[in-house]
This record gives sequence, structure tokens and C-alpha cells, in this order.
Amino acid sequence: MRYRPPSIIQHLNALQAEHGWLRHDDLVALARELGVPLHRIEGVASFYPHYRRTPPAAQRLDVCRDLACAMRGGAESLTQLRAGAAAHEAATGERVEVCEVSCLGRCDQAPAVLVGHDPHSGAAAALAALRRPSAHDDHLEVAPRSYRVDPYARPGERYATVRALATGGVAAAEALLAELKEAGLRGMGGAGFPTALKWRTVRDAPGDEKFVVCNADESEPGTFKDRELLASLPHLVWEGMMLGAVVVGARRAIVYLRHEYELERRALAREQEIAARVAAELDVELEIFVSPGGYIMGEETALLEALEDRRGEPRNKPPYPGIAGLFGQPTLINNVETLTMATAIAARGAAWWKAQGVRGCAGLKFVSVSGDVVRPGVYEVATGTTIAELVTLAGGVPGGAAVQAVMPGGASTAFLAADKLETPLDFEHLRRAGSSLGSGAVVVVAEGRDMLELGANVTRFFRNESCGKCVPCRVGTEKAVVLLDEWLAGHAPEDTPELLRQLDRTLGQTSICGLGQVALLPVVSILDRLPPTRPLRRS
Repeated sequence: MRYRPPSIIQHLNALQAEHGWLRHDDLVALARELGVPLHRIEGVASFYPHYRRTPPAAQRLDVCRDLACAMRGGAESLTQLRAGAAAHEAATGERVEVCEVSCLGRCDQAPAVLVGHDPHSGAAAALAALRRPSAHDDHLEVAPRSYRVDPYARPGERYATVRALATGGVAAAEALLAELKEAGLRGMGGAGFPTALKWRTVRDAPGDEKFVVCNADESEPGTFKDRELLASLPHLVWEGMMLGAVVVGARRAIVYLRHEYELERRALAREQEIAARVAAELDVELEIFVSPGGYIMGEETALLEALEDRRGEPRNKPPYPGIAGLFGQPTLINNVETLTMATAIAARGAAWWKAQGVRGCAGLKFVSVSGDVVRPGVYEVATGTTIAELVTLAGGVPGGAAVQAVMPGGASTAFLAADKLETPLDFEHLRRAGSSLGSGAVVVVAEGRDMLELGANVTRFFRNESCGKCVPCRVGTEKAVVLLDEWLAGHAPEDTPELLRQLDRTLGQTSICGLGQVALLPVVSILDRLPPTRPLRRS
């Protein structure tokens, strides 16, 4: 491979899997083996949260502390887990670590706990798994379902679309770009950039080699629909990557996958064995790259830094990845859902796609629903379905309570009050309503919840996940959390709301990447639309 330096991260992943931690002597040996300075190894190892530098306990419980889990009794679950871990240690002598972590992408199973690689819902299930560590749990793998988006009725039909594209030459590639444009497909990871334009940019960009990267690092509270697509429709993901590779002229296609999605990695790897045979016909190489952690890795340029064996800090843009991406070469980056939808459009055409929507909207949408609903989960709906209809589909609010607010697009989007429940789930409708479709993650908040507590929880997430590269984000998110904690404790000065708004404007204008630019958006939307009743201290 011309553009593949020694893979420091993949070696570190292997060392951690073997020993449970990164031993200094092993890093010295790795530096010698790869022929790189030790400081490069240490620089990478010290950045990513997955790596540890001290010996681990015999068992580890990772407990989500973020929005959906906090709403579903996360604090109580944490207390129970700590007590249960202590009892387990006393009974067996086996040391157990209980670690609070950022969103695990299991918001539908809140409060979510990882025992090793296996996800569980609630303290009781996690403690039961602790007592039988030798048994592998497949209990949370996605059950087989049929999806409107899947164009293939039988497994033997799969990958026919990309095979046809490859035999059609330039005309077929241009025709697919025209279909994607006509369909109006936009990026489903949050930014909503037109897919056809992105593919066209990479196709037309000059480069020695080109790459396709699937961003499967969804790590934002409330967002977990890509997880289900990876487990249930991996063939559409792989085919979408190969379609992109044929159109833009790439020879390598890489899935960048968060390490907490081990069950999904297995499903993806099983399908890779089949997809790789098709890819070989196209002269395309398929790869799964497991991320060593961190929400910031969902930012496309931070992701590229990791693939290049560096610390995952976002790059300044321009240039954009479509022009100068992985190893400085043109790189097509799409998220899991976008590639899935691209396959459906390629197989069935733009007219079919547009007919799937309602209320003048086009296409289908996978939506993660969590928070105060009876049946949290992933729903495949027509684009244009209203928020109220989606809440009903998810069983409504427990106990028949009223909806107080909704976060319609994940933790980086503004809350909407209940008077916006009839808003269709669509980029433009939600923009006009004052929020965004974002990553397609709807978090429902029932009447009676303390909105300021929820806003503070989201702000803490962004503070915790800031990479620290730029001062506005690193310092601003910390200051915002201090202000919010003071307010929650009843000690905040009366100018706190205005200070938070000023911080929001500053971070929006000066942060390098989207994390800092949206970190305070949710809490400011609460101040503007759902004013907290907690008192402020008069000066």
C-alpha cells in the first residue's frame, strides 16, 4: 500500500486486547519494530480514552452518564453497580472497576452498561453478567427485521447493483450521480451536505490514489441508528462504499468503527467476507478500522488523523477531505446511513426514493428515539413524518404524561418546545422550526423534568469530549459547566443566562470544529424557549 504508514493504532489496539493495558516495555519494543520514535507512540497512546497505562481490574463495568441514561435512572444504577461490585469483590476476591463513561450508543437500552464488550440494560443485568463472565451474551444483538430501504428480497441478490455499475463504465457512474442529485440525498450524519455534490467533488479531484471512508463512529447522546444498520443491513453499507469507490475511482474503502460497537463489528466482519469477493472483482480493498475512542473522532478530519496514526485532533479547513483527505489524497467520507440510502437509490432510482416521503418530503429516514417514551429504539419512517407521529409510534410518553420538549437531531441540536410537535422530520422543516435534523436522534422529554439539569448534562458531555486543541472550546465548555453547576446549586449570579449566551456566541465563532461550535446550543435553546424557574442570586 502506497499510503499506509506503520499502523500504530492497530498495534496498540492489539496490545491492549492482549494485556488489558499498554505496558511501557511493549511500547518501546513497538517503536523499534515500526521504526518510529517512541514519542510518536506515546503521543498517540496518551490521547485516546480507550488506552490505559495501568494494569486493569479482573472485570470492568462501563456505565453511561449521559442524557438518555441519566433520564432513565443512570445515577441510581451507578450506585447499585458500585455496591454490587463491592459485594462481588468481597465474595470472590476478584477486583471490579466501575467507570463512568460517555455515551455508549445504547440509548434505547438505558441505563446502559458494558461488561467487557457486551452491553446490558440496567444494574441487575450487568451484575448478573459479572457473575458469569465466561458466557458470551448475544442477547442484545438486533433481531432480524425487514426494511423498506433494502432492495434485496433474498441474500443471493445482494451486490447486483454495484456489479451493474462497474460494467457500465463512465456513463453508469454519471447516471448514478444524476440519480443521487435528483433524489436530493443529503448526509445523514448531521451536516446534511448534498451527497451527489460530495461524490462529484471527489470524482473530479486529481490524486495519485483516492479513498472511501465510512464514518461509523456515532458517539453523540441520543444517536444509535447507525448501530442497527451495521448489525442488520451491513450488506447495504458495504455496497454503498463500493458504489462510492467505483464512482470516485477509489481502490480502498475503510469503515471507521467505534470500539464500543463490538457486536456490530462482528456482524460487519461476517458480511465483509462476502462483500470482499465482490470488491475483488472491482479491484477495491475493504477494511474495518476500530477507533480507540472519543466523540471527537466523529469529526471527519479528526477521524483522518487517527487513520494516519496521529492524535485525533480536527484539522483546519479548507482544504476539505474531498480535495485533500486521507494521506493528502481525495477522500469520500459518508456516514453509515448515507451509504445505506445511496445503495437503495442506486438500486431503485430517484423516483422511487422521492415517493417514499410524505408531506412533500423525499425518502426514508432512520431515527433513534430515546428518553421519555415507552418503546425507545430505531424506527424507519417516511421523511416528513411529524415528531408527534414518531412519539406515538414509540408508544407515547410513559403514564400518558405530556411532552415538554424534544431534541430532534441529537445532542448537538436545539431543544424544541411542545408547540413544535407537529413539525415534520425533514432538514428544511426543522430548520424553520429553529433546530435541525442533525444525526436523526429524537430525545423526548416529559412534562415535569428539570430542563436545566438536562441542558447541563449535555454541556458536560461536550466538556468531557473536547479534544482540547483549541482554547475557546477547551476553556469555554469548562466555564459553561461551572456556571450551570452554580445555577443548579442555587449560587449563580443573575447575569448567568447572558454569560452563557456570550460563551455560545464566542465558541460558535472561534472553535475549530463543530463540537465547540454547538456545545452550548442545547442549553441556550432551553434559556430561550423553556426558561428555567430556578432562582438566580442577585448581586
